[in-house]
Amino acid sequence: MIYQRYFKAGQKLLLKAVEQSETEKRTDLLSATLQSGDDDLYILQLPYSEDATEQYPFAPEMPFEISSEALGLGIRVTGIFQRKIDGQRIAVKIQPNLQMFQRRASPRLDCRLGIRFTRGHGSLKALRETWNKNIKVLHGPNAPINLEGFNLCQVNISSGGIRFPMRPPVTIAELCLMLINLDDGKVPICTLAEIVWAHPERDENIFLSGMRFINILDEDQKRLERFIADRTGPARPGKPERSA
Repeated sequence: MIYQRYFKAGQKLLLKAVEQSETEKRTDLLSATLQSGDDDLYILQLPYSEDATEQYPFAPEMPFEISSEALGLGIRVTGIFQRKIDGQRIAVKIQPNLQMFQRRASPRLDCRLGIRFTRGHGSLKALRETWNKNIKVLHGPNAPINLEGFNLCQVNISSGGIRFPMRPPVTIAELCLMLINLDDGKVPICTLAEIVWAHPERDENIFLSGMRFINILDEDQKRLERFIADRTGPARPGKPERSA
């Protein structure tokens, strides 16, 4: 299989850590750009900061699912972390298991939800650590019943991402630690999200921003799926659409 037909220099990729927590199933994603490579080794650049490779816990032989789009289909292959090249680039060994698949859009919902978030460009390590701490508190035996400080916001949400208006400046790959209150009698959902696109509204002081959830518990994604299904009815096949 000639992978260069499907993965090309400059292509946007999504890395999903294959290893799961021993106690919690979770989504753990990173964005990257393919700089160069062949059928055996890819050089990938991370967008988060000049020391992004130091802010993520890469380990020798760490496996990732690498995915993107080509020829109108989803494509994925397993990559094995080899080494850090510099503060933004890593080398990943590519396995001979390329798959192509049909992408389906996740059901989405327009609604008003209580949102709290902290923005942190270049703070991947700190926000990941805070997310882990929040998860332990929210899903622990002494989880707070009521939290305050939520702003009611008009959003469009799916189990994989959210979009809502933000004040500038808004930067692609900027990270947001979010608490989402579904007002269902349970603790808020905590997720680390990455801005993947943004454009100004008529009021240039507001940007509509689309975010991908890059750290979220599987059970919280299932909660979102049920929340959306209860308000939209049975899921129907849909056309692929832009992330978040």
